[in-house]
Amino acid sequence: MKIYLATDHAGFEMKEALKLFLELEKDDLKKELEQNGQVISSLEIIDFGAYEYDEDDDYPKYVSACAGALSSDIYTGKKNGFGIVFGGSGEGEAIVAGKYKGIRAGVINSENLELVKLLREHNNANIISFGARFISEEFAKQAIRTFLLTKFDEADEAVVTRHERRIEQIEDLEENIDTKVTKTELDELDSLASMRAEVSDN
Repeated sequence: MKIYLATDHAGFEMKEALKLFLELEKDDLKKELEQNGQVISSLEIIDFGAYEYDEDDDYPKYVSACAGALSSDIYTGKKNGFGIVFGGSGEGEAIVAGKYKGIRAGVINSENLELVKLLREHNNANIISFGARFISEEFAKQAIRTFLLTKFDEADEAVVTRHERRIEQIEDLEENIDTKVTKTELDELDSLASMRAEVSDN
């Protein structure tokens, strides 16, 4: 299992502390994950930066490296990895991560472990995005452990849970939605906007 990390300056201090925590707890976490039913040959922590504090750095380059690596793993059949990203609020980082296929990123910027559990149980999130300005380092440690050890709500092969159904719908959107807007579609949108303006004037 690979755990990918990324941050900008706002989460740098927390990322460094949590990276050390993961390295120190790696063997125990591996045992707990195996007791939880996961087969893991090794647990590897990979840091995509930032590697030093720079108050002018930008989170997209670090988070995109993290999310891109996890997305690549997913689409080559390695589906048990996770990402942990850090920022001031965690919101922008989650937006960047969500641009990648197969990534389901959730924001945690309040100290509520139940929300962390729901990210995994209901949404099968594979990236947790911490708002480092709003949570403590101690809570982040608890949240990481909870995130990694909580299972997605899956049933047996004969039954599909409502959460599985919704994840399948998200995956269908990823595969089928066309995010490019054509000139014709833009013209249609302009036309609709003009019609609305005329109706409003009358």
